[in-house]
Amino acid sequence: MKKTLMTFLSLALVWMTLLPFAVSAASPGEVRIAAAKTADDFKDLAGLPKDQKDKFNSLLSEGVFNGLSEDTFGLDVQMNRAQFAKVASIIFKLPVDGTLTASSFKDVSADDPANAYALPYIEALKKAGLTNGYDAEGVLYNPAGPVSRQELSAFLIRGLGLEEAASSAAPVADATVADWAKPYVALALEKKLMTAEGGSFDGTSPATRRMLALASYEAKNLLAGGKPASETPATGTPDKEEPAAGGNDTSKDDEPAGEVSPKGKKLLIVGREKAAEDIIIGDRLKTQGFVVSYLIDRRLSPERIKGFDLIFISETTNSKYVKENLEHMKTLEIPVIYNKAISMGDLGMSSTSENSSVEKVKKITIKDAAHPIAAGVTGSIDVYTEEGRIDYGVPGKSATVIATVAGDDKKAAVYAYEKGSKNIKGETVPARTVFFYMAAGMSGKTTNDAWKILEASFLWALQNK
Repeated sequence: MKKTLMTFLSLALVWMTLLPFAVSAASPGEVRIAAAKTADDFKDLAGLPKDQKDKFNSLLSEGVFNGLSEDTFGLDVQMNRAQFAKVASIIFKLPVDGTLTASSFKDVSADDPANAYALPYIEALKKAGLTNGYDAEGVLYNPAGPVSRQELSAFLIRGLGLEEAASSAAPVADATVADWAKPYVALALEKKLMTAEGGSFDGTSPATRRMLALASYEAKNLLAGGKPASETPATGTPDKEEPAAGGNDTSKDDEPAGEVSPKGKKLLIVGREKAAEDIIIGDRLKTQGFVVSYLIDRRLSPERIKGFDLIFISETTNSKYVKENLEHMKTLEIPVIYNKAISMGDLGMSSTSENSSVEKVKKITIKDAAHPIAAGVTGSIDVYTEEGRIDYGVPGKSATVIATVAGDDKKAAVYAYEKGSKNIKGETVPARTVFFYMAAGMSGKTTNDAWKILEASFLWALQNK
């Protein structure tokens, strides 16, 4: 198994265990918060020393957090390998088959009340060659297993590209640390990524969220000036104790020359408070590299959408809030993806608004397969795994129709306006604008082809040149 990537994945895990945002059925026991908080909003952060609170506040100000409840961060809670699988899959854009109900690992089950959510992510890791399991035979994954402090030290050092430096570091003289981990722990201490309290590193103890958060803050600062270590060939080594790391580092920049990368771009999702479908879509967009924030629809205002690179108006949004901000939305120079057919009518980008949907269908037909938004998909395709509602519009002549409701070429299910084009009223469209058909409640029943098109819509809109 490739040592560098699995360790870098764990560095990604350090970050993602602190991720924000509201209500996700995929992560039992985790409550995602809809709006960014400060350390003082969490009972177990409020009393921290100022230097630690400053670090947490730095993370929280970027929207990087979650809590076990709305007022408890969970400083002393351990992280497990099931969470790791989910985070690794998201970070490295692995294809995840959400319909899977059986695992290739004997200890991963859809009936597991604590870790069933991770089954498709664990399988995605295995399919991509990023894990060979926890045991030598490769039949167990150990989803509830923790990550030790010494394992994390190696994850951080390797992920930061400091493997060579570790090999020449003087091993730490600490009986609580395994021999293989001593150089990594020594360098982690030197780089102030981790600390040894009471004169002992306590290497085999499980890592807690307090330590993960603080270590991630320091690692972030180091990452700003460095790159992950080079890749090594995959082996059959199980990912336990000396934490083997494997796979291809898909976090590297691989976008076409001249294309704006979504990595680090700020995406705002506007929708109903705690709408689960918006969280599902947000999690998908994180795999492209977007930094996702959420705004409750009733709070939509010009001031609250400043500074974002891309905006998604969810179908869960009450259209009256868009209409209240209509003049601003018409002149907004930030690209927008609209999942709300009524709003496209209000904006003059469709001649229909009310009652513009088709029920009990699941197919669209690609009309412009050459367009980037089509994402290489052709013909008539299923966009849902079961019949549902598809919204549509009737756009102006300057729009590009990417796909229509199957069997009716007049009903555009996916269409786009280029920056500088004209809407139906002859008004200039100030930024790239896309309409996407997905009905509320259907994000959990969406096919891979449909996700490709949605993700391509966001990437195309971002190229707002």
